[in-house]
Amino acid sequence: MNRKTLQYGQHSLTEADINAVVEVLRSEVITQGRTVERFGAALAKYVGSRYGTAVSSGSAALHIGVAAAGIAPGDELITTPITFCATANVALYQGATVRFVDIDPDTLTLDPNALEDAIGEHTKVIAPVDFRGHPADLPRIQRIAKTVGAVVLEDGSHSIGSTYTYNGSEYRAGDCAHADMCTFSFHPVKHITTGEGGAVTTNDPELHRKIDVLRKHGIDRRAEMFSDPERIGPWFYEMEELGFNYRLTDFQAALGLSQLKRLDAIKVRRREIVEFYNERFAEFPELILPFEAPNVRSNFHLYVLQVSDNAPFDRYELFEHLRAIDYRPMVHYIPVHLLKYYRNRFGYQPGDFPVAERYYSRAISLPLYDTLTDADVERVATDIRAFIRKQP
Repeated sequence: MNRKTLQYGQHSLTEADINAVVEVLRSEVITQGRTVERFGAALAKYVGSRYGTAVSSGSAALHIGVAAAGIAPGDELITTPITFCATANVALYQGATVRFVDIDPDTLTLDPNALEDAIGEHTKVIAPVDFRGHPADLPRIQRIAKTVGAVVLEDGSHSIGSTYTYNGSEYRAGDCAHADMCTFSFHPVKHITTGEGGAVTTNDPELHRKIDVLRKHGIDRRAEMFSDPERIGPWFYEMEELGFNYRLTDFQAALGLSQLKRLDAIKVRRREIVEFYNERFAEFPELILPFEAPNVRSNFHLYVLQVSDNAPFDRYELFEHLRAIDYRPMVHYIPVHLLKYYRNRFGYQPGDFPVAERYYSRAISLPLYDTLTDADVERVATDIRAFIRKQP
């Protein structure tokens, strides 16, 4: 008899979440209401930024962020190949180009040394990715960005709730102390979900205004925009920029507000699971455990094992074994430069970013979400340990 299938990630909903959504669905306003603004404000308060703007997806958040930064043809965005393709794609939407730099072999985030070598006069945006929930080296990246006047757009799709310490002070992913903007994703496999959804945080009032306008078709209704504000009616509006329809609905925002209340508890449970995995896998030299820098407190969006080079099996064999016994593991991510579109259009080849490619060849994401039971977690560890011990 088949066992319960364990996914690499899974959303969790409570009755409070469901009731919050139903309450909005039964109200007179289900979109373009105040719940979306409340959600944005609550996110900003949680991460410690001045402003938070909720949008329709994490990809929309990235796009609206680079658009607000003013990236355009002739400009360049620098990011890492170990990310979901949206981080790079958004630059192409604006007619800009993408330059990849390799990753740090430990943190798996953008390597500042490689960034220093790549940055140039055309660099408009640097988009470090907080991969797995581990913040990139934002203070150093910010210093490098300032040498050419580039905007730092932190891709925090994985890192809501993560923290790092710098010069004796603790900072939160998304507080924008060392970035101009940060984007989040609320896809169902993330810590909190709105079904689909995202957000942009910033401390810059002008960037916030641009983000707010761009998510609503570029339309603004401020009275001071009109030559005779005393004679305008409630139907008046002005389109001042070419924007997008990146609005979140109020019932999605209600779900996000409800889930945000549980985020700290979700982080605690995820760390418990990670610590259990680490303890159970530590004896096996065939496995490389997830790295966490001494100054970082990760939210652990993903639990990524790597199969060491001297193991008698490879990542693919472990992946297929787990699939055969009712798991749905995943690999994060295929390096963006190796995707067909990027290879064909820009001429990227295997070997261009060896650290990222080596990581990719060894990585596998195991089940990690707050509703895993102790028995589920023990099952994962037991099954992998048994697989390794059966190897010749």
